[in-house]
Amino acid sequence: MRAGYYERKNYPFAIPQAIWDWINVTHYSKRTCDACTQKCAYRALRQRLKFTDGIILCNQDLLTAHLINQSHGQEGVLNREIEIAVIDEAHNLEDKVRSATTEHFSKGYLFSRITAAVRELRSEQQSMVRKEADDAKAALNAVYDNLTEQLQKQVASSTQDMKYADRFFFDYKPESMELIAAAATRLHALSERVEIYSSFDYRQSSSAAASDELESLSYSMSELSEEIEKRLVWIERKGPNVELLCCPKNTSDIIRRLYFNGSIHTILTSATLTNANTGSVEEMYSYFVNNTGFPLDKIAILSEPKPSPFPYDEHAMIYYCDDLPHPTREHDDFIQQGVARMKEILEISQGKALVLFTAKTDMEEVYAQLQSGDLPYKILMQQLGASQDRILQEFKDDTNSVLLGTGAYWEGISIEGKSLSNLIIFRLPFPVPDPIINYKASVAKDPLMDVQVPEMIIKFKQGIGRLIRNFTDTGIVSIIDSRLRDNPKSRYYDVAWASLPIHNRTTSLTELEEFYHKITVGQG
Repeated sequence: MRAGYYERKNYPFAIPQAIWDWINVTHYSKRTCDACTQKCAYRALRQRLKFTDGIILCNQDLLTAHLINQSHGQEGVLNREIEIAVIDEAHNLEDKVRSATTEHFSKGYLFSRITAAVRELRSEQQSMVRKEADDAKAALNAVYDNLTEQLQKQVASSTQDMKYADRFFFDYKPESMELIAAAATRLHALSERVEIYSSFDYRQSSSAAASDELESLSYSMSELSEEIEKRLVWIERKGPNVELLCCPKNTSDIIRRLYFNGSIHTILTSATLTNANTGSVEEMYSYFVNNTGFPLDKIAILSEPKPSPFPYDEHAMIYYCDDLPHPTREHDDFIQQGVARMKEILEISQGKALVLFTAKTDMEEVYAQLQSGDLPYKILMQQLGASQDRILQEFKDDTNSVLLGTGAYWEGISIEGKSLSNLIIFRLPFPVPDPIINYKASVAKDPLMDVQVPEMIIKFKQGIGRLIRNFTDTGIVSIIDSRLRDNPKSRYYDVAWASLPIHNRTTSLTELEEFYHKITVGQG
């Protein structure tokens, strides 16, 4: 804070994830922060938010935390008199609420709370709880060894998409659940023992909350153990470590209770709330409605989707492939032929391209091949885990450069002008195997058309939206994927094409080149 930086992106250098996790504010506690000697800007901001009567600009995470606290009868994060909430980028609301209701069980954090709670006791008392602490740590080690083994098996036997996945499946076999139950029992025994001794000699200090945190963690793990089959549980990889996470399965019910209960007026806005452009209004919003519990009754209104004012078909054309190998079943051949096709497309525009990927592995492999191809334009790649400002500026400044990206690049960047006049989508953005997507598919009547395709279409529209950012922008979109070919048509062919704002399309590189040269005539 003394250096004047508050957010990771503001630092002029990359901060390793391990260091950021150490210095980042992740658990705000009034009790802990009041005892802190560093009166940081974050704490001051949190205090001001409660008494602001005007307009508060915040992210969906903070608003959701506020509403959750209020629903539990606790003090909110924001002013309790809020009457209207405008949710921009509302297509992210489901993920944000799920994230807010997700519990994280990190081995490092659990061990640190055990150590801190024991250290709160007097030295003679510490020796009296040493066995319980060692037993709890041993039980937790067994849990995380098991989770690591599960993750490694999935990586070893998985398709290419899972090699660098964020989420992995939890094995609900009895052995795994018994290990969690044993750890919960050991943690509870230690927590009770610490509580007994600390009640005799409770000393206020900067770490006095450790025993309370240990008790809360013990309760959470016991609750998970008892209700594990009723929850959505998964594993995430955090560097060399693994983390256990869980959340309620009924996220849509939670969203409905928080945002659509009548206590506040909620306005939802986004360019990608609809999963179709045909049918009734309810059918066009069906995926969003099902996932958020949006109330289709007299207290709620669905607005007719508004067409974009941009002249897409005059200023843009889509090129789509009909002759490439399948991107998952024939992955290696797809990469080789896909890169060769991409080079032909890049030659048309002489760079000036943003290439979007659905998998980090694909991005890195394509980047390596393009780098070794002696191309006449600079090849840039998104730096995951670091600020994107520098590389985005480099892409803008070097007009003919090519930028490869994934993740947030599908919706989080806006680059106007000819620096981005060629958008390449390297695979349709179908969701990769994922515990949350798979759960949603498991309760759907038609997993492909009710979950996989709507997810793909929403992200597809977000990606294509990177090309035309104003009334003067022009360019081409290229889809390096044959699954939208005309013959044979896929089940989602019609709904996918109908959802896109650009209807001018071709499978001919010659036509694409002619169109590109026509729209760039007269440009500098």
